[in-house]
Amino acid sequence: MSLHYDLYETPDIQQTGEQQPLHPRVVFKGTINQEEFLDRVHKFTGISRSLLAGAMQSFQNELRDLLAGGWVVELGDIGYFSVSLQGPPVMKKEEVHAQSIKLKNINFRPGTQFKKEVGWQMRPERGESFTRPHGKGRSEEECLTIIDEHLKKYPCITRADYCRLTGHDKQRALGELNAFIKQGVLIRYGAGKLIVYAKKTK
Repeated sequence: MSLHYDLYETPDIQQTGEQQPLHPRVVFKGTINQEEFLDRVHKFTGISRSLLAGAMQSFQNELRDLLAGGWVVELGDIGYFSVSLQGPPVMKKEEVHAQSIKLKNINFRPGTQFKKEVGWQMRPERGESFTRPHGKGRSEEECLTIIDEHLKKYPCITRADYCRLTGHDKQRALGELNAFIKQGVLIRYGAGKLIVYAKKTK
């Protein structure tokens, strides 16, 4: 299974001014959402699509409850899930109240065997990142055609999808997507990292 990568210069943390060695980064092809993931499992195993969806929801609910209860959860060879906490900076235990302790993060530690199997399946190939600038890029007409074709297959498009499909960098992509919103072509949903764009219905 091919995996594309691009090479980037390592940041000069010590500010030596010298050329730094290159390191590889994955050029992601996009995001497989839950619906497509379940479709793939269904086609591979023949297990009922509705049964898989129900099992997925049950796994999610049980994982949530166990993590909230302070358990480390092993999900087969995939790995281990756990939570970390955060609280106010205090010097004495007496100054800490339960109400001030919050969830910091949900941590995932992959299983050793799973990591090995992912590595065995990988077939690295050199490929230039789609989020880097590519000359003058595409015209507005070409970009609108790309968006239209994408939205015929999927309900929405993300900024990362747009970068990948057009070859435009992040800043240019955001500017163009916002321009399409002002033109009444697209509408934006969500906030932060969860923003998606969909075709605006008349």
